[in-house]
Amino acid sequence: MRFVAAIPATGLLAGSAIGLVAPEIPFTVGIALLIAFAAAAIYATRVSRAVVLAAAVAGAFFVGGMMLSSAAWRDAWRPSLRVVFDDLARRERAQAEAEGRRLPEDDEAGAIVTGVLRSDAALTPTGASLSLAVDSVRRADLAGPPIGTPVSGGVQLTVVGSLAAEHVDDWRAGRRVRMPVQLRRPSRYVDPDVPDFERALARRGTTLVGTVKSGALVEVLAAAGLVDEATDCARAYARRAISRAVGSWSPRSAAIVAAIVIGDRAGLGEDVQRRLQEAGTYHVIAISGGNIAILAGLMLAAFRTVGMLGRAAMVSAVIVLIAYAHLVGGGASVDRATLMAVVYFLARLVDQRSPPLNALAFVAACLVATGPLSIVDPAFILTFGATLAILLVVPVMQTWTLPRMLVPAAGMLAASVATEIVLLPVGAVVFSRVTFAGLVLNFAAIPLMAVAQIAGMALVPIALVSAWAASGVGFIAHLGAGGLVVTADLVRFAPATTFRVAPPSAMAVVVYYTAIASAWLYWRWPRLRHAAVAIAVLAAVWIAAEPWTYLAARGDGRLHVTFVDVGQGDAAFIRFPRGTTLVVDTGGLSPASTFDIGDRVVAPVLRAAGVRRLDVLALTHGDPDHIGGTPSVVREFRPREVWEGIPVPPFEPLRVLRADADGVGARWSTVIRGDHRVMDQVDVLVRHPDPPDWERQRVRNDDSIVLELRWRDVSVLLTGDIGRAVERTLTSSIPAASLRIVKVPHHGSLTSSSPEFIRALAPKVAIVSAGRANHFGHPVPEVLERYRAVGAGVFRTDQDGAVMVDTDGYSVSVKGYTGRTFFTR
Repeated sequence: MRFVAAIPATGLLAGSAIGLVAPEIPFTVGIALLIAFAAAAIYATRVSRAVVLAAAVAGAFFVGGMMLSSAAWRDAWRPSLRVVFDDLARRERAQAEAEGRRLPEDDEAGAIVTGVLRSDAALTPTGASLSLAVDSVRRADLAGPPIGTPVSGGVQLTVVGSLAAEHVDDWRAGRRVRMPVQLRRPSRYVDPDVPDFERALARRGTTLVGTVKSGALVEVLAAAGLVDEATDCARAYARRAISRAVGSWSPRSAAIVAAIVIGDRAGLGEDVQRRLQEAGTYHVIAISGGNIAILAGLMLAAFRTVGMLGRAAMVSAVIVLIAYAHLVGGGASVDRATLMAVVYFLARLVDQRSPPLNALAFVAACLVATGPLSIVDPAFILTFGATLAILLVVPVMQTWTLPRMLVPAAGMLAASVATEIVLLPVGAVVFSRVTFAGLVLNFAAIPLMAVAQIAGMALVPIALVSAWAASGVGFIAHLGAGGLVVTADLVRFAPATTFRVAPPSAMAVVVYYTAIASAWLYWRWPRLRHAAVAIAVLAAVWIAAEPWTYLAARGDGRLHVTFVDVGQGDAAFIRFPRGTTLVVDTGGLSPASTFDIGDRVVAPVLRAAGVRRLDVLALTHGDPDHIGGTPSVVREFRPREVWEGIPVPPFEPLRVLRADADGVGARWSTVIRGDHRVMDQVDVLVRHPDPPDWERQRVRNDDSIVLELRWRDVSVLLTGDIGRAVERTLTSSIPAASLRIVKVPHHGSLTSSSPEFIRALAPKVAIVSAGRANHFGHPVPEVLERYRAVGAGVFRTDQDGAVMVDTDGYSVSVKGYTGRTFFTR
């Protein structure tokens, strides 16, 4: 068997994946299965049954992988830090109840935490971000000994305030620190097709998040070890050298070069990352196999130049590669590339040769055995998938007879095509994106990345000698980095080469990969090969073209309203009976946040519903929690029309949104009380605001658009953030309805939902959109009781997740995404 390492590796990888989604195997059952497979392997060895031996070995590693990943997930999801936090939060909640204070829906607790920094601090718009491996926790008042010693678990911290920038260089990987932190669970959004961000963080070793009020409160207790401190200093020096030498030409280029050379992506703007992702060339700014290959190639060229290609050269190369991997901080792609290169050099050291697929299988098995949760890490999947695709296509390329000048271009094209084929479902599942632009752009992006990396590496030692010479080399790095952005912009001339999709079904993915594997295995049998290729093409079309979306676009004769869980904000998606679509608000966080609610939460809900282009987008008013996600929604779903209420000329965010809407061809309309549209026989009536009698200088809650959807016996009232003054004007102007659903104004605040307003509307269902961690007290219990007093069923996005209303105009069905239901007629 030429690829013998693939047998245990495949079993281990498959078992690790199954162990994360299937019920846990009891320990005794797992041990019994391992013993049985071991016995089968011994028997197969004695009777020389290779197939039985391979099956027994694969089965044993499969069971072992399941047991490893199940145990790793238990430790990641429920580490001792989480147990301590739950106890602290329980005590704080009990104390708050005794004092008559209300806490958010989600638990939180103050504590003094001590631990080791897992990476260098990164500057953020509001301060700095720290990743901490916690080993000790004390109560915030320092009373009593450390809780639950020893404690283990990871925390992602935000240090707010201007002092963070002054201290960020002191917060380096490996250093031990202590600080007071307000701990809480990570944000999560419970919506259709929206990933569970809390579980994703847990798989990466982070179980809690927290806030530190000032950089002055972060106390450095001890330095890192000698090697870590030396590495930290080298990384900090490289960062400064790149910033000076390349940043003098372009700060954006400096951020790209830092990402390519030392893996520091903190300085990359969201715009640059998005453009490279759309172009399919984002991989070139991540430390990966290409970077390691360039470094290894440079070393081999240097050794060959000085006539030193013996064992000393191989050992030196291994040492340099390991040091570089430590410098850039590791990661799945770095670990894979480095370990494969180390295996290659060590094999040459002892004069051994083995097929590259064996090395790839061995490396994958090592990484999963030491970190079972990496099996679902997108970086792990992408790096191994891409490498596997290239290794599979190399034997085919070697049979080609091409002119020597065409070989490099043909090889790059073949590798790009193979990679796109292998990773098509991965991109759809992980990034909700299918892109073909990289097939062409890689011809420019990869050489430009090489230029930026080689020049970026060279300028670091040169800067020790001459800042002027380093600046000259930095200009070359700037040309490479700037060229990457320019090539990414070319996708704008062919937008059809990259597009977003809803994550495909597991069945489509399984069919696709089964067909691809069958085509490769049975390549010499034309009929089987052609059948497998045809099935793979059909599965690819199903994944990329999403044919079911065309059925959804026609509607199903019912009115559907989904109140999206966007945390502390508002967003509602309406599909009318014949398929017309309307989105009212898009949620959002503070302007300083880097989390894009529109792209990460609202857009997946629309994709899951089969929306390709939005008909109307209504923005009730300009508060960030209502329009923060709008740029991404406008960019992807290109609404035909955008509704605004009372204009606020000085308000910059709305001016920017209007420019974005113009850019996608949307018509910007101002709507006021009395405006009326009919969408698929449903009356859409604007109940507020009144025509303005003076120019607004700031956004006001009471200027919110209030929309009523009226169809047969059903009325759905969307109220924005209006207060009691507006409610008084609406009570007499909104006709009665047999079945009324109300989006509770202003997230259930006491400033809204007056008793008179609620009695006049007499809703059957009241829906509150509020965040689990909000400190505004929303929704207020008294407000909820008012709705319940008139017989309304109350749903809350902070408890029920997305709330989905479905009606035929004569009856109403309501379902929370967590499972609670309500029906009325």
